[in-house]
Amino acid sequence: MNIFKQLFTSIYSPRTISTFRFQGIGKTILFVFILTLVSTIPSAYYFGTEISNGLKGFHETIKNELPAFSIKDGELSADSDTPLEIRHDDFIIVLDDTGTNGVEELEEMENAIGILKDRFVIAAAGQVQSYEYRLLNMTLTNEDIINFSEGLNQILPIVNTVFIVFMFLFGAFFKFLEVTLLALFGLLFKNSLQRQLNFKQIWIVSAYATTLATAFFFIMDCLQISVPSGFLLNWFVNIIVLFLSLKEIPPTTKALQ
Repeated sequence: MNIFKQLFTSIYSPRTISTFRFQGIGKTILFVFILTLVSTIPSAYYFGTEISNGLKGFHETIKNELPAFSIKDGELSADSDTPLEIRHDDFIIVLDDTGTNGVEELEEMENAIGILKDRFVIAAAGQVQSYEYRLLNMTLTNEDIINFSEGLNQILPIVNTVFIVFMFLFGAFFKFLEVTLLALFGLLFKNSLQRQLNFKQIWIVSAYATTLATAFFFIMDCLQISVPSGFLLNWFVNIIVLFLSLKEIPPTTKALQ
């Protein structure tokens, strides 16, 4: 419970953050993982929901609304002279054997599933996955894909879990990288403020200094509000909080050996 108390107090108190410099590195690493989990929850939820709705809609659409098609020698052939776009709830299903649509076009649609000339594409909540037909090395028809999508819907919870785990691991990697880069700024602040700190202490303070920005973007993601220049805002807030936290440390504080 103490670590969750630190989570809330480090949102608004640079003085409290400065006291965490004496904390063990293991507890701080756990805190960074918790921050990553918090920041992943909104995107994981919306991504999982969109994938679930999209695959269910895709199954119904391909079964009842799309013309016959086949995939042979790595290319799509459909009984249609022009690309087809069918909207199902918030998802768009695209059948295109002309090459008009590609990964970028599907990404612009935000939530879409594309059976394109040379690949299958899923775009959901800003995440895009693309799979080339030539990797299959087999012939497929719309009946085969109907059967496959039916089976995929049955194991959807497992598929979503795998995606969420990858999102968490990916987020954890960048969160640790963010904290380490922020600690490098901390070295500059330490010298200018004449504080006696070692790199481990600065890294610990840097980890807690990211809490405010993480909490802000968590709220924005929950509300699905896009923040202009979010990357720059995130770094600006982190650097300011880190500077204020280091400034709270008395100049005479001795660094732990």
